[in-house]
Parts: sequence; structure tokens; C-alpha cells
Amino acid sequence: MISRVLLAAVLASLCLSAPARAASFDCAKASSPRENAVCSDENLSKADEEIAVHYTSALKRLSVEGADRLRAGQRSWLAFLDKACPAGGTTGCLVPWYEERVSFLRDAVKEGGGNTFLVSDAWRFISPAKEGEEEITGSNDMQYRQQLHFAIDAPESDGERAFNAAIEERDDDLWTGFDGETRMDTRIALNGATDDLVSADLFVWQFPLGAAHGFGAAAHVNFRLDEARPLRANDLFAREGWNEALANAVLAELRANEDLVFFDGLDETVREMAARPENWVLAEQGLGVNFPVYSIGPYAMGDHTIAVPWEKLEAWLAAPVPFAR
Repeated sequence: MISRVLLAAVLASLCLSAPARAASFDCAKASSPRENAVCSDENLSKADEEIAVHYTSALKRLSVEGADRLRAGQRSWLAFLDKACPAGGTTGCLVPWYEERVSFLRDAVKEGGGNTFLVSDAWRFISPAKEGEEEITGSNDMQYRQQLHFAIDAPESDGERAFNAAIEERDDDLWTGFDGETRMDTRIALNGATDDLVSADLFVWQFPLGAAHGFGAAAHVNFRLDEARPLRANDLFAREGWNEALANAVLAELRANEDLVFFDGLDETVREMAARPENWVLAEQGLGVNFPVYSIGPYAMGDHTIAVPWEKLEAWLAAPVPFAR
């Protein structure tokens, strides 16, 4: 007969070897189909816990208004889930949405130049893949919209408010999902920020229904907060000849890649595009020039950003440069 001490040890070892499942709530009190699904699946439970960690961390870094925006987005996401995965018990439906939410909340709040930047969202379920379908697992036909909003949290200066207004003008294009006619995928990146300047990318990829392929383009928002206006070339460059130097550096980098095929007139196109700040991606390491799909080569070439180190442009730069280097 096994002793009580040995039995206790065996039970303890079994508990330690069992897969750990933790969620952001007490699974003993789970009541909804979605909560029961989270508690029954290890990966889903882990994702739920990560969501809670990133969500709580983001809230602590925001103003009252910013926190309200984030809360509203989280509530709309949960309401969306209850319509997209109404049965709740099918973890296969929930897992991709939970994994996407972990990534979103991880990057929702960024700091730079003394400001806090927030990407918030609002979810709207439009219709299921098929009328009456209860679970939309893996379906590409479900219609929904995740509206995105990017802004400086709690703006104080005219420049900060002007930056937010400039981004808000683009809100209609900043969404991810499928509306029945077009699939959209939007990504927002903060390239860098100082007290005086913000550089951000708003990349939108769209695939109209029935089209041969999708198409994407980035809006590069380089904004002077101290003067409440977009960046101009003479804010960055003080000496004549900068545009030739920048274009030559970009051309050299492009031609170094033997796998790329270019349209005729490459030199002229690069010089023209490199001279315009709306094509620039500013980062601490250097100045990037972005070339959207079809701008300098065929579709297969895709979207290209060529970064030129600041050191190569030192002789032409204004002093001080309105960006951290």
C-alpha cells in the first residue's frame, strides 16, 4: 500500500508537470463562452494574460483622455469578438484575434521628445462570412472594420495640436479589415521624435475585390512641432547641392542590388522624389527616401526605402539639425 507521504509527493509532481494555464481573470468564475474557451486553452490563456499586462501598462502611461480612448477601443474589441466568435468555445476562432491584440497593445503607446503617442482603435463587426454562420474560423470573407487613430496624447502646444489635426485628416484611410469591397491593412510607425520634430509613417495596403493584386503606399508625416507645420527641405539642409548628394547616395544603393529591375528614367525619378520631404523617413541613424510600389520599378519590386547615414550628408546639413542624431 502506498504511504500517504509518497502519495502526496506523487500528486505534487503531477501538479508541477501539468501544463500551467493562467488567464487575466479567475477561471473558477468564468461564465461566458469566451471566458470558458480562454481557460480551456493554454495558448489562449497565455495570450489573454499578455493582453492584460500590455493593456494595464499602456493605461498607466496615458492621460485621462488617452486612457479613455484606449478603454473604449478595448471594449469595442471585446464586443466585436462576441459577434465574430459567438460560440466562444471554438478556440481556433479566438486565437488569431487574441494574438493580434497582444501585438497591438504592445505597441499602442510610444514616448519620444517629451511626448506620449497613442495608437487607439474602434472595432465594428459588419457581417459574417455566410449568413447564419456561427463561427468565422479562418474566414477571409467576414466583414469588419478596425478604425485606427494616431495622436499625441494630451497635446499642450499649438504644434502638437496641429500635428494631431494633420493625422486626423487621414483617418478615413486608416483602417484594417474588409468592407465587402476592399481589404485594408494599416500600420502606423513612429520613426522618431524630439521636442521640435515628429517623423511618423502611415502605411496603408489595400486589395480591392477582384483586383489582380493589392497596392500599398505610405504617408510620411514629418512635422515641425515648434512651428506647427510640415517639415521643409531647408529645415534640414543649409547648403546648395544637398539634393544631388542625397540622390547620388540613393542611386548608388539602389544599383548595388543586382536583383532589382528599374523603369527607364531612374536617375530623373530618384532626384525628383529624393528632393521632396513627403518622401522622407527620418530616423536617428539617417535619412530614408521611400519609393512606393510602381514608382521606380515593376510591382514585384515592392516598396523600397533607401536609408542614407547622416554622416554622408554632414556637409549639407543645417546646424542644428531638427532631429536627434
